[in-house]
Amino acid sequence: MKNRSINPLINSFFTLGISCITLVNQANSAEFFDDKVHAKLMFMQGFQAIEANSGAFAISNTDMAPGFQRLRFNIELAVKIHDYVTAYADLGEEPNDFGTDDQFEISQDLGYIDLDIFGLAGRAQQDQSWLFRAGNIVSTVFDYRGYSDGAAVQSNPLIGNSPIDFVTAESGIQSLWSHKVSGSGITQVNADIGFTVPTFFEDYSGDRGFNTFGRLSLNTDFGLDLGLGWFISSLGDQVANRAFTDVQTAGLIQGDGDNYNFAASGASSRDTHAGLLPGLDASILQINAHYQASPNTAFRAWAGIAKDDFSFVDGNGEQTVASQAVAYQELESEINYYVIEATQYIKPNHLYIASRYSSVTNKSSAISGNKDLSRIQLGLGWWLTQNTLFKTEYVKQAEGNASAGQIGADWDGLTAELSVIFD
Repeated sequence: MKNRSINPLINSFFTLGISCITLVNQANSAEFFDDKVHAKLMFMQGFQAIEANSGAFAISNTDMAPGFQRLRFNIELAVKIHDYVTAYADLGEEPNDFGTDDQFEISQDLGYIDLDIFGLAGRAQQDQSWLFRAGNIVSTVFDYRGYSDGAAVQSNPLIGNSPIDFVTAESGIQSLWSHKVSGSGITQVNADIGFTVPTFFEDYSGDRGFNTFGRLSLNTDFGLDLGLGWFISSLGDQVANRAFTDVQTAGLIQGDGDNYNFAASGASSRDTHAGLLPGLDASILQINAHYQASPNTAFRAWAGIAKDDFSFVDGNGEQTVASQAVAYQELESEINYYVIEATQYIKPNHLYIASRYSSVTNKSSAISGNKDLSRIQLGLGWWLTQNTLFKTEYVKQAEGNASAGQIGADWDGLTAELSVIFD
């Protein structure tokens, strides 16, 4: 998620607060201030050996050396303001997500205030919840799974994300509702709707527009969960009034930063994500599924259609991808996509194997050629302790010459990752 650097005074206060953790509560050093503040610390170190085939957009991406990534770390703070009012902040150093290539920065990655509507109304319920959320909220259409975000990687069974992960965080508001059901195969119904501006900062220009998104999902008692996500943006009026680099686009369209990086790309680039849609006057409809076949076997899948009234174009005015674009043009772009993921524990709670296949097809009529992008990921995870996870992965991405791929040629390689969580 994009850069939101905090000032030195907040930095100093935060350092002091973390230093106090072990002094305030020896029984559980992740709780302090009379158990009203909970802290979670996450660290991750990665290694990669990847390279693109000849024909890539940048020659330097075809001759790359293996190397270690910068350490990622995140500190999550959950604050209990009142029985029915809470706040959350995620502060991190995430070079693959935000910040600059040549300096270290602690930035706000995510943060919001939650109001328990039923509780504040004096009608707290055991089987139903309704939250109003305001802040830098998660904007997404997927469900039932985690993804790698800085050092928060342990909910992702693999190392990289999918090239079609629509997720980011933006400033706005959200309503989240859930209802527990008894007496049927359905155990819970969930729904949310969000309304954001396309930035973490502040932009009040009249041509900016808004993003609207939501999800509806069902949980069952036989291991199958199903959901639907949708997204709409109305940001296209900017194109006629702003320079190309000043246009605010919907951040979730380009993903949230992956754990692969190429020599010609900035550390926080989105060049390994599908990059066909600009995210201006865009719409997404996605179905989500999760099936827990047994305690040791899980399957996840998602599929959808994403469209935009605009396209990225190159210097000749022809449709291209984000990494090669010089302008936007009112020219429809569209992709169809699906992803299948499986996790199987070989030794329960200790050792597992995982795989993911992602497929994205450019359905735009404005271009011809090989329109398919695909990624296969094969990985192994080893829990050294309860909160210490080592992962390794082989990844191969195939990019057709008219696909949503931003590297410009097929690429593959090996990655490894060691992560820890303290909470």
